[in-house]
Amino acid sequence: MINNFDDDSGEIIVKPLDLNVVRANIPLYSSEKLCETIVCDRYFGSFREIAVMCMEELSKRRIAGDNFAFEGYIDDAFKKLPELSFTMPNLRDVLQRAVKMKGVK
Repeated sequence: MINNFDDDSGEIIVKPLDLNVVRANIPLYSSEKLCETIVCDRYFGSFREIAVMCMEELSKRRIAGDNFAFEGYIDDAFKKLPELSFTMPNLRDVLQRAVKMKGVK
């Protein structure tokens, strides 16, 4: 979902994310950007379908001869992120609840 604010009312408008548009644009992204998208999915547990598309694109590039070490890049980037705390409100849970909210225009 993409959130935008209505300029007139200030209300949040939730627009569905068009996965076909994402899929069409993935080949345009750098390998680093694809890896960072995968890391975000692993960290926040969101946008699994997009992360899978990114992995597919990275594997296509590898087959085509690209020698970018995406596995290491993903592991290193993930290790640099702070550990999520489950004693305080968890950002992952908060974001997932926000995405699943009903009744938002």
